[in-house]
Amino acid sequence: MEIQLVEGYPIPKEPLSFFHFNQDARYLLSISETPSTWQKDLILAERFFSEVIVCPFTDSMETHTQAFEKTKDILKQRMKYPGAKEDPEIKKIAKTWILPTKVHLGPEASTFLNHSESSVKTSLQPVFETLKNESSTIHILKIEVSEGKKSQLLYKFLDNGFRPSLIIVKWSYDLDDHISTAHTAGHLLNSGYSLMHLEGDYALYMYSVQVLYDTTSMKIIGLKNPMMENLLQSVTEYMKNTKETVPDENSSSLISSGTYAI
Repeated sequence: MEIQLVEGYPIPKEPLSFFHFNQDARYLLSISETPSTWQKDLILAERFFSEVIVCPFTDSMETHTQAFEKTKDILKQRMKYPGAKEDPEIKKIAKTWILPTKVHLGPEASTFLNHSESSVKTSLQPVFETLKNESSTIHILKIEVSEGKKSQLLYKFLDNGFRPSLIIVKWSYDLDDHISTAHTAGHLLNSGYSLMHLEGDYALYMYSVQVLYDTTSMKIIGLKNPMMENLLQSVTEYMKNTKETVPDENSSSLISSGTYAI
């Protein structure tokens, strides 16, 4: 997959053709702790030609609500909004080609983390009903919060059955050097996601349906990891069934003609 950077975020170089199979509305769910972060995500929505659902992770929902209403006003008035020509942040929003009717304020994101097994679906249901998103589909999930919250959110979304085509996440630590980060990233990979690009702290994952958890039963008793054993068995069988081609007496002519590469 070819990659481009938008506001520092890695996304497919051809974002529209990436979702060519889906002729319906597309939804980008943005979870962040500051209005300035989800406001930048409007540009992502512009590139994907998608609607945006903003779910702030905050103790002050009022701050985000005020910023949200201001953002919608800017999108309505564009360059006529007061200060749009002088303020670079307002100007950036004003020039983002997304309709104000395509930007939605969702629930506060900490509601996703309550003890209910379907907490994410339950919290988002009113938004989906308003959007007439009967399948409750999220096509792009963008998470940019502190590390502990990030891991909990990713686990919750996967546990609730959500499988966005793309996940953009900002990691707080190195994927190989921090245990919690490594475990969360590993859970994404084992759940069918492939890491397509790393750009600084930002990672782009694509759902590839290669779910490692589905390769074996979790009821197997023993010291050995059943998933690892299953993988080793597959590799062993492949090597056993693969026969190395040995050139015969006529191989010199084949080699000279380029049939065999040495």
